[in-house]
Amino acid sequence: MENSTQDRSNWLQELSNQSWNLEFVVSGAAIFSTSFLPDLIEQAISYYFENYQAKDSLSNVLLPTLAYSFAKASAYLLITTFFVHFILRAFWIAMVGLRAVFPQGIVFEKLPNTNTELRESIKKTFGKLDDFIIRLDRRCSQIFSIAFILVLFSVMIALIYILSFLLIVGVKTYIPEYYVKVMYFLRIILIAWFCLSAFGFIIGTKEKYREHPILGKWLKIIVQSSSLLYFGMYKPINYINLVFASNLPRKKYYLYMSSFAITFMVLAMSIYTKKLFEHNGLPFLESRNFYSSGSTDYQLKSSFYDNQRADGEIAEASIQADVIQEPFIKLFINYGKVLDADLSKICKVPKIPENLERHEKRSLKDKARLECFGEYFQIALNDSTLHPVEFLYEEHGSERTKGISTYLSTEKCIIGRNQLYIRALETDSLPKKVWTKYVTIPFWYAKD
Repeated sequence: MENSTQDRSNWLQELSNQSWNLEFVVSGAAIFSTSFLPDLIEQAISYYFENYQAKDSLSNVLLPTLAYSFAKASAYLLITTFFVHFILRAFWIAMVGLRAVFPQGIVFEKLPNTNTELRESIKKTFGKLDDFIIRLDRRCSQIFSIAFILVLFSVMIALIYILSFLLIVGVKTYIPEYYVKVMYFLRIILIAWFCLSAFGFIIGTKEKYREHPILGKWLKIIVQSSSLLYFGMYKPINYINLVFASNLPRKKYYLYMSSFAITFMVLAMSIYTKKLFEHNGLPFLESRNFYSSGSTDYQLKSSFYDNQRADGEIAEASIQADVIQEPFIKLFINYGKVLDADLSKICKVPKIPENLERHEKRSLKDKARLECFGEYFQIALNDSTLHPVEFLYEEHGSERTKGISTYLSTEKCIIGRNQLYIRALETDSLPKKVWTKYVTIPFWYAKD
């Protein structure tokens, strides 16, 4: 039995000595694969705002943006951690190769242009080459383990958010009458989980609480029940965490943990603040005193023009170009989910005869819905309000963005700069109609 245990220990030691090549390959592959994450997360939040943000309220913006900021901060930390590991492991390989050429390492007695005192100082600072290589190897392995804690933790948080999101969207879509009750239930669960976590943390920090017969049992229950939130990753994450916690000095371990937590929160909150400013069309940390304050009246935004818009950019509205030479302007208005709240107040379901064919029923429904858009949006060119405006449905551009389009004559355009105003009906003002600014698109008209 002792021989078997010794053989296993020797095998694991030999395996750990040879793990550097696998670390190197995995780290390089991870850098490549994780480099796509920030763009994917950016697309995900844009897709949410486009298709699932039911109301332009704080809860529908702040919470998803918070999840977005945590996900993006995790992605950046993953890329950084794997990159640092890759560089350090490459440096370790270089040092091992150097040792193969010069196995004696630094020969302090042969250092040029040094006296006895300086050589002793250098010897104390650098030490033996073998010791440095061993320390560097251990540090690389530690960083690699931290990177995988980040991977597993990010997957766990993503699963929790995705399942919660699917639950909320499913309830809101299929059983909206239970939406308020479900949200109330989820809030109770979150508050209870937070209170239990705080209670467990307090118990865990004091020895007299940990050893108390009743509180000690409570601590065990809290720790065991929290494993359910890990979605099968409780053991992988805590194997690494507990190895660090039990081998590092307590102060050093807490210093590392707090430093990482502070770095993560600062990065996440910076991304969070920046995204909120962008979502509301405001400049973020603009150092130029006289640059745009975010108004679209005097700003050429590439997302407003089809000939300039990059893939993935979703604008409230757009026209074909910033310079118009054609006898018409093709206007596209993006139909985001957030408009449903206002449109439902003015759109009435038409009474359709049952004896009609299916395609005829669909045609009547679509006609009524387009008329509803015509009531909700008011289009003006410079000082002239345009009536009537006929809309058609369109899936616009390579992104197939759903919305409505219309063609506007350029007869009332002036040679030079023009302004296209899109206003939205303030539905709370009904029956009195009050129009508020939706978006303004400046363009240049040059008659062909």
